[in-house]
Amino acid sequence: MRTFLSRTPSLILALLATTVFSWAQRSSDIDPMLGADKGGNVFVGPTLPFGMAKPGPDYGDNEGNAGWKATGNLNGFSQLHVSGTGGGPKYGNILIQPMIGKADPAHSSAPRQEEHAEAGYYSVKLGGTGIHAEVTTARRTPVYRFSYPATGERTLLVDVGHLLMRRHDSPHRYPESQVVYSTEVQVLSPTEIAGMQASVMGWNIQTEPMKVYFYLVTDTPAAMSGTWEDGKAIRPGAKTASYKMPFTMQTLPKSLAPIVSSGAYLTFAAGAKPVMVKVGVSFVSVEQAKKNALTEVANFDFDGTRRAAVATWNKELSTVRIEGSSTGELQQFTTGLYHSMLMPVDRTGENPLWQSSTPYYDDFYCIWDTFRSSTPLLTLLDPKRVTGILQSLLEIQDHDHFFADGRAGNFAGRTQGGSDAEMMFTDAYVKHLPGLDWPRVYRAMVHDADVESTAPIRFGRGDMDEWKRLGYLSIEHSDPVGGPDRPGSRSMEYAANDYAVALMAKGLHQDSDAAKFMARASNWKKLWNADAVDHTEGGDVKGFVWIRHDDGRWKETFNPHLVGTWYQDNFYEATTWTYSLYVPQDVRELIQFTGGAAAFQKRLDLFFAPAAAQRYRYDVGNEPGFLAPYLYNWIGQQSSAAKTIRAILPASYHTGLAGLPGNDDSGAMGSFLVFNQMGFFPVAAQDFYLIGSPTFRRSSIVLGNGKTFTVVAENTSPANVYIAKATWNGKPYDRSWFKHDQLMAGGELKLTMTDKPTHWDTGTVPPSMSDR
Repeated sequence: MRTFLSRTPSLILALLATTVFSWAQRSSDIDPMLGADKGGNVFVGPTLPFGMAKPGPDYGDNEGNAGWKATGNLNGFSQLHVSGTGGGPKYGNILIQPMIGKADPAHSSAPRQEEHAEAGYYSVKLGGTGIHAEVTTARRTPVYRFSYPATGERTLLVDVGHLLMRRHDSPHRYPESQVVYSTEVQVLSPTEIAGMQASVMGWNIQTEPMKVYFYLVTDTPAAMSGTWEDGKAIRPGAKTASYKMPFTMQTLPKSLAPIVSSGAYLTFAAGAKPVMVKVGVSFVSVEQAKKNALTEVANFDFDGTRRAAVATWNKELSTVRIEGSSTGELQQFTTGLYHSMLMPVDRTGENPLWQSSTPYYDDFYCIWDTFRSSTPLLTLLDPKRVTGILQSLLEIQDHDHFFADGRAGNFAGRTQGGSDAEMMFTDAYVKHLPGLDWPRVYRAMVHDADVESTAPIRFGRGDMDEWKRLGYLSIEHSDPVGGPDRPGSRSMEYAANDYAVALMAKGLHQDSDAAKFMARASNWKKLWNADAVDHTEGGDVKGFVWIRHDDGRWKETFNPHLVGTWYQDNFYEATTWTYSLYVPQDVRELIQFTGGAAAFQKRLDLFFAPAAAQRYRYDVGNEPGFLAPYLYNWIGQQSSAAKTIRAILPASYHTGLAGLPGNDDSGAMGSFLVFNQMGFFPVAAQDFYLIGSPTFRRSSIVLGNGKTFTVVAENTSPANVYIAKATWNGKPYDRSWFKHDQLMAGGELKLTMTDKPTHWDTGTVPPSMSDR
């Protein structure tokens, strides 16, 4: 059986043969379709960095999380999407579809031909129609160019009732499919259509309607127009249409039939000139949507808008430079950067809930996924952006009273683990990010960490009484409704979150709080079952975190394979193997609990052994294991970390549609790749990085303070994955980690690579809570 730890000479030769020396600052190196299939679920249409408008194709059964699917006909182009998410889809609002002949909404889907995507641009031909559809976008205004056959009527449908949805029953307590709450559409003139769609539910269980307004304008007057509602029979000449959901939120069925479509259309006379279309989008009003359309795009300048999008991406990418990559590695790296900048979404000026001069961001989907790698990466590449994101989160907390973990459609939900916004804020605090009122942040953090959330599935923490009294979440009471809800993984995350609060408390001289939260950060020990044993192919491994009843008894029958999602007595998206290694606050103490350095190394070796290709042990496709390859650094075995990392990447990341190991999770998978290819990785909410094994000969980051940090990997290759020696600014360096302040001072970390393991890391091991 071939595993990710195996290599072949032919692979090494192929990689060497395609090595190029490049700067990773060109949008042409991005492949927006990398990772679109096989669960990667990335958005393939055009967008800007953190851009609100994400116009793109919706295919097949309309159940694709980002609209795109490998099979099925093209149903049209909707204006809003997410990227890389799992669970029930979100968005897919306001679908437009060109067709030949008279308007026929029930028969408008068409086979795709010659699909093509690049940064700022997507195009496809509609099979059997002769139509060529192209799309680019400004920040809030998609722009389309539809080239029809020169003869015959040309029609544009605007389906205001369209959403991406999951029609089968949800395995969870709540339906995850979006539901159209209401629609309104009006033909304003032969060139204009405007309206609104309100929707509820989706993955974040949205119970307050999300309203999306639009203003569509064309450069070609229609010869005919009309609408449809309550079915797909058109009404020529009609100017308005609407729909209202025939349920209340209390009577909403768990499983719904496809939503009845409603919309409007324009039919143009025959002509050879393409029809140009702008669609201003807003969460505030039709008037705001119209303003967006008229101010963001001059006239109908498709090519100029496309060029502006490319220039914007080139500027964003210019802060990172690499040399010595293969063509495929360059594409993976640059696309990883790109994916890291798609979400959250900058909706400043588009907040329908309150007025504010603070930046406003939405589509945190979810912080549980992104705090470990995406946010630390952006802190290096674009610190002002991160300040704005955190200012937005803090203001959202002012209104919701708790920090969100997930948020979409201007509505918080869901919480996957702990309260991981605390990790984001502490990460920024220990890295001295400017522009935040830290006493105000700290008050919000303490409230979030100490007070029972009014809706823990939406924001904040639940089961706080048990967390304070028992030191863990029990099987019986981890779900506020009664019964279990991920007690094992949430307990482990609460402990890590509390360490983040403790670090900020200590920095702000809140000594009693610091002591309290430090103590809670050790609560992971209360779930350590020293008698739990897994009988592996490499021998018995003893001692794992496990789940407890409220009276202290262990969950019956230890099961190292147990994994699940919601409303079960389990661990979320990983087994106890992963969560037993998730103690980022105190790896030193964890090593002692496992039996010392030798036992810890054996555990790690087995964790990454062939069985790790299954979900049972290591799963690169889920974020709780991101830090795990670097745990070797704490026992002076950095060479094992290097070997593991350099095996994981080529086995799990590829070019092409199936290029990602799972959901991209709003750029989490892409940022994990980027850090590892550069040769170091952050410990989220702490102020240091761990040294890995660089893929590239040279990686440089132009920092926000104007200085440049460079990692040089002399002789690196698919065979030379180990570090023989290291220097920092020309001086010998013997630690397998470095501080954020060292990085921000600029300079060069030079690693001399070799094909044999060495013990170069003879200095102090990385910090742990128990060092203090």
